[in-house]
Amino acid sequence: MSKYKIKQKFLSISERFNIENEYDERVFSVKGKFFSVGKKFDLFDKQEQPVAAIKQKLLAFRPTYYIEFNDGSKAKIVKTFFPLFHSRFLIEYHQQSLTVLGNFLSHEYQISEQEQVIAEVSKQWFSLSDTYGVDIVDDQLAPLILSVVIIIDAIHHNGSDD
Repeated sequence: MSKYKIKQKFLSISERFNIENEYDERVFSVKGKFFSVGKKFDLFDKQEQPVAAIKQKLLAFRPTYYIEFNDGSKAKIVKTFFPLFHSRFLIEYHQQSLTVLGNFLSHEYQISEQEQVIAEVSKQWFSLSDTYGVDIVDDQLAPLILSVVIIIDAIHHNGSDD
């Protein structure tokens, strides 16, 4: 199991995150596009090489995002409206269907595939900037899971479910 910490930069014009491993080494970074229609983010590795591009679908009934990875693979993340007192997202990736289920306040999440937890996410309560702890069972899924956490933050950060 790999452990990551996603920390949003406190003073930044656009949304920026550093992602560190359990030894406090930066392994990924995320940079949001400031002047764009819809939310857009890029995920970079520690050498600042692009890993994935995250884009919001603008005209959607439910909040929807797409992730395109540099290997050509793609993922789709959709926020559902049910159950009412939880946050729930559906992820389509390759032939996999993953589910994200979290509490009403958007602070604790589990990402599962067929009832088996593959990642857990916890947000720090008392922090000047958004900080998440992420435990991932399969390190091969790290770019996907970390991108999903950025998307969940983007959806809930506005104070609405745009």
